[in-house]
Amino acid sequence: MTETTETLATIEDVRDRYFPGTPVGLRHLFGPGTRRDKVVAHVMARAGSNRIRDKNVRELHGLPLIAYSIIMAREMGADMVLLNTDSEEYCRVGERFGAQCPFLRPAPLGGDDVSPGLASYYAMRRLLESGYPVGVWIDMYPTSPFRSLRTLGRFMEILRKAGTCVSVNMMPAPARRAYLPEKGDAPICLDYDDSLFFYKPVGTFLGQNLDAERRYWRHYEAVVDPIELIDIDTERDWALAETILENRLFDFGVRLP
Repeated sequence: MTETTETLATIEDVRDRYFPGTPVGLRHLFGPGTRRDKVVAHVMARAGSNRIRDKNVRELHGLPLIAYSIIMAREMGADMVLLNTDSEEYCRVGERFGAQCPFLRPAPLGGDDVSPGLASYYAMRRLLESGYPVGVWIDMYPTSPFRSLRTLGRFMEILRKAGTCVSVNMMPAPARRAYLPEKGDAPICLDYDDSLFFYKPVGTFLGQNLDAERRYWRHYEAVVDPIELIDIDTERDWALAETILENRLFDFGVRLP
């Protein structure tokens, strides 16, 4: 069957295209008597890159960018490091460092306008439907190469207790008041309580137990080391990462190849 290049926009679209006739959720795969306890670290690395050509396999201080995530995922104890890519070349690069690449990402999920969450859902379902007993799923974005073993150990401990752990960056509060004119109407005043704080998820670690019965609360853990917050998106980011590595300003907690 020829693969369509139609862009998929929602999880329902992914389900209908690749897993027709099944529920969107995973509850039907986690019934009584099932044992799914394997930890999968999921690394997404599509071949296209708008700002830095072949960013995910470009060498950063002697190692392909994806290698940093793969190596640290293995060191933190993942049972499988799954490389989700649309490139045979990227598969070969990832396998050199211990990742597995049992399937390629379909073309409709490879565009730069496709949400990473859809590619993650597809890979998760593919692995579950294949019979692999994955119980814990952790997204680790390759553009966040700085992860210490100590930080990952903390995240894993939280994940075991809470059933979820999402790494976040604490953000400064916006202006206390904002006025938004709306089609000639009087401006709208937005206000917020002083006790509120603001954050956004970062690609260091996004983990969850796939069995909803084992997700006890939604836990957000702040990444406090500014180096660990580096997200490589531009040549300037790349140069900063090179400088940090060349001057040994970051301790991964393990010896890199």
